[in-house]
Amino acid sequence: MKTKYISLIIAGALLATTFAGTIKSRGTAGAAQLSVPVGAHGIALNGTNLATVSGVDALFFNPAGASNFDKSFEAVFTNMSYIADIEVNYVALVANAGKAGVFGFSVKSFDFGDIIRTSAENTEGTGETFSPDFMTVGATWSKAFADRMRFGVNFKFIQERIMRTSASGFAVDMGVQYRFAQLPVQIGVMLSNLGSKMQYAGSDLEQKHTPDETGEGTLVESFQIVSEGFEMPAELNMSINYEVIPNLSLMASFNNNSFSTNQLRFGGEYNITMGTSSLWIGGAIAIESIDDEKPDDIDQSDWDEYSGSNFGTTFGAGINYPIGNMIVSLEVAQRSVVDYFDNNLVYSLKIAF
Repeated sequence: MKTKYISLIIAGALLATTFAGTIKSRGTAGAAQLSVPVGAHGIALNGTNLATVSGVDALFFNPAGASNFDKSFEAVFTNMSYIADIEVNYVALVANAGKAGVFGFSVKSFDFGDIIRTSAENTEGTGETFSPDFMTVGATWSKAFADRMRFGVNFKFIQERIMRTSASGFAVDMGVQYRFAQLPVQIGVMLSNLGSKMQYAGSDLEQKHTPDETGEGTLVESFQIVSEGFEMPAELNMSINYEVIPNLSLMASFNNNSFSTNQLRFGGEYNITMGTSSLWIGGAIAIESIDDEKPDDIDQSDWDEYSGSNFGTTFGAGINYPIGNMIVSLEVAQRSVVDYFDNNLVYSLKIAF
């Protein structure tokens, strides 16, 4: 059994490395909503905790960890102030089914607010507004196959709609967690967003025109604009967690993107027990890993901006407070934004019993 899952890790790493992205491939994938993280705890650690993430937090960062909790039920409600006044809302839950494993369900949606509708004839607005509808719905299964090995899988439905034009697709995530017996070390691997191509279609892509060089009274012809299909942003994430002393862990991860630059991430977390309550504090940084050479016709400042990430350091804290047989957790995190927009602020409320 152990050999089987180690083989899965190696095969996944080779697959993702084969299709590793570069700066030139940035922006060629779609469904970017899949790469937007959720949950204050995971965002505070910038995903470096995928070797130890547990319970409902694991549904996004590593589904293998969903089975790593000793309660019957856990749910999270989280909100993030993203870029350009976009709000990201997320709700997820997990239920322990005993020997059958742990099952989870999640919904992530984007609130773009009301956007003024314009047209070629009314560039200042038609008097109407619209709001895009972006949503990801996930179903998760996770199980511990040995005392130190966990495996999990997400099945996701992705929907993007802008007025009467939409695209949808399906994707899968697979994750593994492994804990060493004689060392205070844990590793985690996750392959995410492996799925079908997506393609926009809808009545808003239907157009009408009068054929060129035709006489007066010629009938108007209808035609359909066919959009280009696009891939999903597949990723491979590998992480290691080292417990330096009890309650203090250092983490490192490698994020391999198929359609963007890769990243090395480093984080740390400290847990404090205060009577029946507990508190965690953590943070992380990321470093771009770039193999591309700078073209001669681009100056260094433009290259640094183009090859870098617009997101910087992350940090956050959370408190777990027992109320009877229930544990309530309040968490907050911030992800700094380098240019153009305000920092991302994240709030999460978790309930477990």
